[in-house]
Amino acid sequence: MMKTCTGAGMIVLLLALALIGGCAKGDAVKLTYALGKTTVPCVGEVIVFKFEDKRPVTRLGTDKNGAPVETVSDVADWMGWALFDEFKAAGCDPKYRTSTVSPGSTPLVTGEILEVTLNQTGTTTWAGKVSVRIVLQRDGEIIHSEKFSSEVEDAAVPGYTTPSGIMADALRGLMGEIVPAVAGRLGARD
Repeated sequence: MMKTCTGAGMIVLLLALALIGGCAKGDAVKLTYALGKTTVPCVGEVIVFKFEDKRPVTRLGTDKNGAPVETVSDVADWMGWALFDEFKAAGCDPKYRTSTVSPGSTPLVTGEILEVTLNQTGTTTWAGKVSVRIVLQRDGEIIHSEKFSSEVEDAAVPGYTTPSGIMADALRGLMGEIVPAVAGRLGARD
């Protein structure tokens, strides 16, 4: 004889299915950022234009079982807003733009995202790497272009750090190089 689900049984079944679906999506990494130590002053206006994602593969990497590690975040916005926040903390008056910007006398910083990876390298260890080419323009002319990279490998242990925190550390290392390199050129006319 076949039994049918009662209302309570159906609710339990739906909750279980929702949890299973939520777990699959919960494995994706949310990219976050917290300011680093500002060591260089930044003066004047600067426009941060949304970076162009030039990565050949958009997934972050793989876990120890070879399963893909994805992100729920927009990588270009993650980098651009981190740069915006660092410029603001250093004393600049930044603006963030995602659409076309006309060349003008306000310095414009943009870039190409070359690599953003996160791979599990051990039972609890993860390696994150970020690589970008920054371009500083004024009046439509490129006044500085440089490639920057940062890599962090650390344990991801609850209460200590997470894969998201490892990526934030890698980006903080990158910003620690970019901001001084660009801030010193913002007021200069070549």
